[in-house]
Amino acid sequence: MKNELKKELLQEIVKGNVKIGQLIMEVCGNNYYYENMEKGNEAPSNGLRQSIIEYVNRLMPVVALEYRDQYSKIWMDILEEDAVRCVIYDRGRQQGTLFNRNLVAQISHMFLLDGVIIKATTDVRMAELLEPEKGKDHPVRLALGTPPEDKQVKKAVNEVFEKHGVKVK
Repeated sequence: MKNELKKELLQEIVKGNVKIGQLIMEVCGNNYYYENMEKGNEAPSNGLRQSIIEYVNRLMPVVALEYRDQYSKIWMDILEEDAVRCVIYDRGRQQGTLFNRNLVAQISHMFLLDGVIIKATTDVRMAELLEPEKGKDHPVRLALGTPPEDKQVKKAVNEVFEKHGVKVK
C-alpha cells in the first residue's frame, strides 16, 4: 500500500502538482525521487522547474535590460543541463523550499558576475527580492555571494550563457 501511494504521489509530481511534490519530498524524502529516476521513471521536474522559474523571476527588477527577454529561457536551459538537473531538486536540509535554493542563489551569483543581473546589485538587494519576508536576514543571502562549488554545474551554466550570447568571464 505504501509503495502504491508513493507511486501515485510521484505521478502527481510529474503532472506538475507542486503541493503534492512538496508532500512527497517531506513524507518520502528526496531519495525516493532519485531511486525512481534510476529505475527509469520520469523525473518529477515540471512543477518543480516552474517553482524555480517563479522564484528566480523575482529578480527581474535587477536583470539587465538587454537580457530581460531571454532571462527565463536562460534559466530553463540551465535547468535542462544534466549537471544541474541531478542536484537542483535535492533540497537537503533546507526548509520551506522544494528545490536546492542555495544552488539557485549561487547560479544567480554567476548571472551577476557575467552581467545578466546589473553589476551594482548587492546580495542584500537580491535576497530582499527573492525572500521578501526576511530579506537580508534570510539564509539565502550567504549563497548569493558565491558561485557554485561544483565545477560541472559552473561549466554547464557557462555553456548556456555562451549559447545565449552572454560574455562569460
